[in-house]
Amino acid sequence: MPEDADGTAVGTTDELLCRGPWFAGLPRPLRERILAAARTRTFEKGEVIGLEGCTPAGMSAVLSGSVKLVRQVHEGDESLLFIGEPGFWFGEFAVLTGERTLVSAIAKTRTRVLMLPKRAFDCIVEDDPLSYRHFATLGLARASIFLMAYTHASSLEPEARLRGQLALLSHLKHDGHDVDAAVELPYSQTELASIVGVSRQTINHLLRGLVAKGLIEQGFGRVRVLAPRALLAGL
Repeated sequence: MPEDADGTAVGTTDELLCRGPWFAGLPRPLRERILAAARTRTFEKGEVIGLEGCTPAGMSAVLSGSVKLVRQVHEGDESLLFIGEPGFWFGEFAVLTGERTLVSAIAKTRTRVLMLPKRAFDCIVEDDPLSYRHFATLGLARASIFLMAYTHASSLEPEARLRGQLALLSHLKHDGHDVDAAVELPYSQTELASIVGVSRQTINHLLRGLVAKGLIEQGFGRVRVLAPRALLAGL
């Protein structure tokens, strides 16, 4: 079986990445081309994988561990946008557009990623221009999700903001696919409070309310959304 740069079997990597709907939906030749051109890297907890405002190095997928996507809102103050787990791709916007990166990617834990360099991406789409639409599909789906997130963030009602953000985080974990299956989200109460813009005490109260309504289940550092669409009912 062929191996990638760090000796990981490519077949194993392909199976892991196919947990994500976007990669699983790609034609097999394109998946194989991506795996052949990509390389793996390991980052320690807190290490920067990609920095906001920098020239894009490439697009990446989480193989193990987890990655925080954050945006600087004030000097020294970051806003958490999403936590990506194995199978999650990030960095597609800058690779597709050639613009500087919009967010920073930081290893939340010791993390291993598969990185497709910008030059390799350019070679793939030059050789097969139709492949660009598959990458564009991922970028457009993400743009739509973050636009909806902005809309919900402007709501004045904290519960509405929380319900909207949980639904959108679930949608983002499904790579933009409209799937209503239960979703495990790796967010602590402190992280959710940061995303929603309320205190930890308030988020605790709001989460208890959603548990009582049968919309979510809570675990240590995690929230299980039972039916993402139901969270948006009445909003």
